[in-house]
Amino acid sequence: DEPETPDAPVWPDGSDVPVDPDVPVGPDVPDEPVIPDEPVIPDEPIVPDEPVIPDEPAIPDEPVVPEEPVTPPVEEKPQKPVIDVPEENEVTTAGTIIISGDRAMEVPNRVNSAITRYAATVSKLAEKLGDGVRVFSVLTPNGAQFYTPVSMHTGSRDQCTMIQDCYDQMTDRVHTVDAFTPIEMHADEYLFFRTDHHWTQLGAYYAYTAFCETAGFTAPALSEYESGVHEGFLGSMYNWTKNYPQSAALKNNPDTLTYYLPRVETSARYYLDSTLKNGIKISVVAKNVSNTSNKYLCYIAGDTPICVIETSAPGGTCMVLKESYGNAFVPFLTEHYSKIIVVDPREFNGSGEPTLDIISFAQSQGVNDVVVINYPFMINNGTYVTILDQLMPN
Repeated sequence: DEPETPDAPVWPDGSDVPVDPDVPVGPDVPDEPVIPDEPVIPDEPIVPDEPVIPDEPAIPDEPVVPEEPVTPPVEEKPQKPVIDVPEENEVTTAGTIIISGDRAMEVPNRVNSAITRYAATVSKLAEKLGDGVRVFSVLTPNGAQFYTPVSMHTGSRDQCTMIQDCYDQMTDRVHTVDAFTPIEMHADEYLFFRTDHHWTQLGAYYAYTAFCETAGFTAPALSEYESGVHEGFLGSMYNWTKNYPQSAALKNNPDTLTYYLPRVETSARYYLDSTLKNGIKISVVAKNVSNTSNKYLCYIAGDTPICVIETSAPGGTCMVLKESYGNAFVPFLTEHYSKIIVVDPREFNGSGEPTLDIISFAQSQGVNDVVVINYPFMINNGTYVTILDQLMPN
């Protein structure tokens, strides 16, 4: 059979497609060949950077050796002086007085009831004077604490515990002064007479420095005072023992009294009672006491009822209640007060003696500070405590 002639091609819209006689018509006419794109010429190869050569490794500095720590110097605490105290078989007695070589001493015994009453009396004084007046208690040892056999300054005879126990029983209104410690630290110096029951003014000075520390004052150095001496002093201990053979050692070794003059101008008078009339002029420290064997009288003329000292120093008014230990102490106070009123309680309110109400008297005198100074025999003496208490009528 005749092959079938394919239908003429038509466009999709049905119109005839022109036929090129030179182009074969058939279903297998290949598409135009695809001409490939020009080949991509690769970029120039990336040449890597020159390798980075690391720096030479750093050579570490020599290790820093820490300095040796600086140890602050250790402040050495003052040491108590070593006192060569005698053995019991090396001392003798003359009545109630202990004699060791050329030194005579009286040894106080503890009386608890008197100590308690003394503390209560000073506390009462502070209470009655009120907040506007400072009250200081200065209790001092005597030489027996440092120069007697051990048994005579320990136990019931230990003056340090007597003083501390008395202070412990006082109220907070009383400013207690530790005079014991500076005296103990200088006990190898000439702090107590050998032929007299008093301390020297050097001993009083160390107590005064403790008072200044408590009261907020500055104590001048001892070298800042003009000083002098009274030679050949045979004191109370010699007079009390001169009928005993042991007293020959005292007589042959009299004391030297060194005094320190106030650094300010002073004028002083003593009076027989609190009216402060008909005063008798005296020296705060006398440079001439040749007319008496008792050289200790050079300090405020000894024990008088009332002594009033006026000074050129700025400051308020101080009243001092004392027995004779206070006499060597008072001249140092002239540094801090314009007026000092010294009262010996033993001169008042007894039979035939003038009366004194210490509270009213202090108020009338505009007193700012009161110093009560005594040595151990007084805080253990019930009679003295009663005298002190009688200054304050209920």
